[in-house]
Amino acid sequence: MRIAVALAFVLVLGPAARADCPPDCVGGGGPSATDCFVAWSGLPGMSEACADGEACDIDGKVDGVCTLGLQGCINVPGLGACTPAGLSGPPTVTPSKTPTGQALAAALHALDPSTHACTPPGLGLPLKLSLAGIKPGKAHLTVTASSGGKRDRDKLRLTCTPGAAQIGFARDVQPIFTARCAITSCHTNQNRSGGQSLEMGVAYAELWGVVAAVLHTAPYFGPAVIAACALKALGGSIQGKLWPRSDEERSELAVVDESVE
Repeated sequence: MRIAVALAFVLVLGPAARADCPPDCVGGGGPSATDCFVAWSGLPGMSEACADGEACDIDGKVDGVCTLGLQGCINVPGLGACTPAGLSGPPTVTPSKTPTGQALAAALHALDPSTHACTPPGLGLPLKLSLAGIKPGKAHLTVTASSGGKRDRDKLRLTCTPGAAQIGFARDVQPIFTARCAITSCHTNQNRSGGQSLEMGVAYAELWGVVAAVLHTAPYFGPAVIAACALKALGGSIQGKLWPRSDEERSELAVVDESVE
C-alpha cells in the first residue's frame, strides 16, 4: 500500500479585475499575429521558480504557498502586429483539475471576452506536502484563447520551492535531541534507552529506522516518527511506543508490511 497525503489549499486571485495591461505585459510566445489575445504580467518570463516567502512570493509569508504576481490580460492593444478584436469566449486552462489551474481559469473566466481587461495579481501555487516531507509544487499550464478562427496558446511553467525558513532536521530538530535526549543514562550511543540513540550523526537514521525495518515504509512514516519524538522531547507525549525495537519486532513488521503491500 502506498500512502500519499497532499495538503490542498483554496487558491484565489484578488477581488477585482484591472482594465489596463501593466508595463511589463508581454505575449506568451507563438505567432505574433495572435499574441494579443492573451498576454502576461508579473513574471520574469513564461517560466518562474519562486521560493516560499521570498520577494517573488508577493504575500511575503512562509505559509506553504507561493503567491505569484501573475496577471493574465486579454485583448491587449499594442503587442506587435496583433490587433485585438474580442475573444470568442473566455480563455481555457489545462490541466483544469489542479487548484492553481482552477484559480487561473476562474479569474480569466470573470473577464469580459469582448474587451481589454486583466486579472488582478496573485496566483497561489502550494508546496507539495506529504508524510514524505515538503517538496516543490509545480504547475504546467496551457492557456488557450481564440478569436476570429485563430488561437493563441501560451504555456506557463511555475514552481514553488520551500523557503529558507522551512524546518530542517539538522538545524531545528537535532538541537532539541542533543539538549534533552542525548544525555547520560538516556538516548546515547552507550546507553540506548528504549533501543534508540539520539546523538548527533545517528539520530536521524535511528528514528527513520523505527519504521524502515522494511525499507520502503520509511518515506511515508519516517518524518511523522521524528516529529513525534521532537514533540515528546519538548514535554509532549507519545501514545503507544516506538516500534520495532528488537529483531523479533522487526520480523513482525515485515509480516504486516507484506500484508498491506
